[in-house]
Amino acid sequence: MGSSFFIRLLFSIGLLSVSMIAYQLSLMQYLSIVQWYHFAYMVIAIALLGFGGAGTFLAVFRKTLIRKIETLLPLFMALSGIFMPLSIWMSGQPFASFDTYLLFVEQKEVWRLLLFELLFFVPFFFCALAIGMIFIKYTGRIGQLYFSNLAGSGLGGLVAIFLFWTASPGQIPFITGVLAILSSGFILPSKKRHWWIGATSLSVITMLFLVLHSPLRLEVSQYKSLSRTLDLPDTKIETSENSPYGWLQYVSSPVLRYAPGLSLSYTGDIPVTDAIFNNGEWAGAVLNSTEDSEILDHTTSALALEIFQPQNILVLNAGTGIRTQYYSRHGVSQIDNVEPHPLISDFSTETVRFGENVQLYQQDARSFLAESRQQYQLISLPDIGTFGGTAGLQAIQEEYLFTTDSFSMIFDRLEKDGMLILKVWMDYPYRNPLKITASFAETLDKKGINDPAEHLVAVRSWNTITYLLKKNPFSDSEIQAVRDFCDRLSFDPLILPGISSAERSKYNSLEDESLFRLTDQLLSGDRKSLYRTYDFNLRPATDDRPYFSQFLKWKNFSRLQELFGDQSASFFELGYLIVGVTFVQSFLLAIILIILPLFLLKRRMKNKSWTLLYFAGIGIGFMFVEIVLIQRFILFLGHPVYSVAAVISAMLLLSGLGSWLSSNLQMGLGGIQKILLIIVGILVLYTFGLPWVLERGMAQGFGVKVFLSLVFIGLPAFFMGMPFPLGLRYLSEKNEQEVPWAWGINGCFSVLSTSLATILAIEAGFSVLIFLGAVAYLITMSSCFIKRRV
Repeated sequence: MGSSFFIRLLFSIGLLSVSMIAYQLSLMQYLSIVQWYHFAYMVIAIALLGFGGAGTFLAVFRKTLIRKIETLLPLFMALSGIFMPLSIWMSGQPFASFDTYLLFVEQKEVWRLLLFELLFFVPFFFCALAIGMIFIKYTGRIGQLYFSNLAGSGLGGLVAIFLFWTASPGQIPFITGVLAILSSGFILPSKKRHWWIGATSLSVITMLFLVLHSPLRLEVSQYKSLSRTLDLPDTKIETSENSPYGWLQYVSSPVLRYAPGLSLSYTGDIPVTDAIFNNGEWAGAVLNSTEDSEILDHTTSALALEIFQPQNILVLNAGTGIRTQYYSRHGVSQIDNVEPHPLISDFSTETVRFGENVQLYQQDARSFLAESRQQYQLISLPDIGTFGGTAGLQAIQEEYLFTTDSFSMIFDRLEKDGMLILKVWMDYPYRNPLKITASFAETLDKKGINDPAEHLVAVRSWNTITYLLKKNPFSDSEIQAVRDFCDRLSFDPLILPGISSAERSKYNSLEDESLFRLTDQLLSGDRKSLYRTYDFNLRPATDDRPYFSQFLKWKNFSRLQELFGDQSASFFELGYLIVGVTFVQSFLLAIILIILPLFLLKRRMKNKSWTLLYFAGIGIGFMFVEIVLIQRFILFLGHPVYSVAAVISAMLLLSGLGSWLSSNLQMGLGGIQKILLIIVGILVLYTFGLPWVLERGMAQGFGVKVFLSLVFIGLPAFFMGMPFPLGLRYLSEKNEQEVPWAWGINGCFSVLSTSLATILAIEAGFSVLIFLGAVAYLITMSSCFIKRRV
């Protein structure tokens, strides 16, 4: 192989990897828009099994594929690009139409789901075939090839971020498809170059034409809030804009009205509003004027201003700015408005201009809290839940603002008599109100406060509960002000020092009054027993397990089915159940793609036990560590979308550098063991030390945090890039026929571990997950030790 061709080969595999990662991220956004991000997560996990399927295919047909590699390699690259938009287009046709909400209701949806997944399997399969054929054909230079693959994947994350800002969700799959087709052009055989260039050029021109004139249509699920809103008379989408934060749409309507938990005694007019939707889900109302925020005077949201008149307020995750408008209307002299989503702020401020008393910050709330040292009289948090419930769709969404670590930081930012205000939408069975009560009680307990009931007030309307947490105990005058507020607006106190049972259901009765008893138990010293016995998970979220909306206890699911019916129970925790379905499907497909081929190929395979343990171990370990680092640095850097891209890109690039270096190392299993030992040692240190270091570095400037991120991401990633190419090279020297199967094992277990890692993070936390990553690498190291002794 000439040096010129090898350079072109490196560039080709790098460009193909760029297109595939960019496509993967765009596919996740596309499916988050038309369905939900849980569904996108599930389909991506299954689609990536295309890499495992390609490994098996290569293992069975290796000789034929390698013999015809000159023709098949560019063909597979081009087919991967063609099927990127084609798979999405086919998934939107009636024969493949699928809706997540119906998965546990209609049996036919299971088969539609399978078809849906197979459609997205195709582009990944062809891409993996191309990369796998290169790895097998040129195993002697696997380190450099693997570097190109990882470096391209890392750059693909950055390309995706650029495309999210500059193209619509329906255009991006065509653009990534063009990149994949172009990658095939660098390795064309000279004798076939002329007709291939013609066919490639025609494909590229066609796809570019479709980008500009006929992008993919986004058929949003009928159950998403955007679809329901557009059913209102004369309601229309005024403008749409894409970004890494999501697909934002501004909707106007002459009949859409904003009245969150409005008092039943209110007799005035309710203002007409516009609305903003992000990925098809409600992101907030947009009031036509600050005066329209007067409606909040008749909701439980007015509770804080009923008690005192704060002059400096911090509004976290301010959304469309309604809370800021409300406080501004009441003459508050200083309001700090913190909202991470730039387009939401831009869309809302174009309608209503904030006054000079409002300071706008485009920043993550936790990052702002870590960097700011200002004390506030009132800190306002966004609402929890939605009217009618969320069907558990937020179960696997990380919510770092609602952890006890976050509440502790907020408590420290309050002035001596300062308060935190938070509104919760009621749900049934009771979950959100109970969990926020438990979270506040645990936070106050951490601060050395023995009687949390003296520092908490909660007022209930017919469908919302507003909580106040005060740094000092509530005074008698403040308690009386709460009672007067409830009597005037027909609300009921839920938590109030000296409350009587009759006060709790004076105006808004509950069919199930267990909410009162359970709330009192959480505020007493008997919280732990309720955590154990209640049907849902009420343990407060922490930074190590930041899943506030995860309530499902697997052991109690059968009981929920008995109480509420099989179909109804599924809608309590739909998000988490989808993760379980993903894991089961991934596991079954892994058996089909890996275990069964093992029996078919066993006569030709001499190292099957070692191959399985080694490549499964590094696949699982790599994914466990990657997921933990993404989560840790999302919180640390304070910009979620860019943090994900930065962590993935930095990890893949530095892993690629490690892979490149390994190509120059001549080592056997003993040398590989030493590298694995270094990885295990780093991960064990990270298990106990990384959270402590990052917590103390959050208050540093952004430049310092970027430097620390590169150091702490790059250190393990550099060494983690070595075991895979070193293992493939060792295997090729022993039995070349096992190389494609080993590659397939690594791909399949990487995908399988993605679902498993999410379940483990929810159930046990990130610290346990990274420790298990160390265990996976330790098992890999042990397999090398045993192999040397045999």
